Amino acid sequence: MSKSTTLTHTIRQFVADDLPALKNCFVELQEFERELVSHRLPGEEIADRYIQALLQRKKENTAEIFVAEVEGKAVGFLSVLLSEQLDADLNEPIELAYLSDIVILKEYRKYGIGEALVKRAEEYAIAHNAMYLSANVLAANKGGRALYGKTGFNEYELLMLKKLPTT
Repeated sequence: MSKSTTLTHTIRQFVADDLPALKNCFVELQEFERELVSHRLPGEEIADRYIQALLQRKKENTAEIFVAEVEGKAVGFLSVLLSEQLDADLNEPIELAYLSDIVILKEYRKYGIGEALVKRAEEYAIAHNAMYLSANVLAANKGGRALYGKTGFNEYELLMLKKLPTT
């Protein structure tokens, strides 16, 4: 597929039939992150547990999952968690929505699908009275950082991590 061609995609809410594709996308995301940081757990090992927790939040109406679809195939997803907060000891209480995951299968990247997913997440967050949309991204994830920058996110707080020698 040539990157110069236009790729028609749809962004929609997750349905139960998307579960295998959601798991596939989550595993791809986790394995990509494992290439960036060695202490990430294998995707297959944690996918079911992680997805079940996400689906529970969706059932409780404190999360939504959006699916990117191309020609009937789910090629990416994004999950949004509502009612998140910044450290309450340091910040005023604000309504915060959190992008907990975003992944587009490798062969479908660079077609604007990530931007469309983020835009849909923003609409959802606004409709649920969120004042801010937040996301975490690994420092070494250049593509993720570029996507967030392109969609209006600014760096807010950086977590610094130092590997210590083991005895």
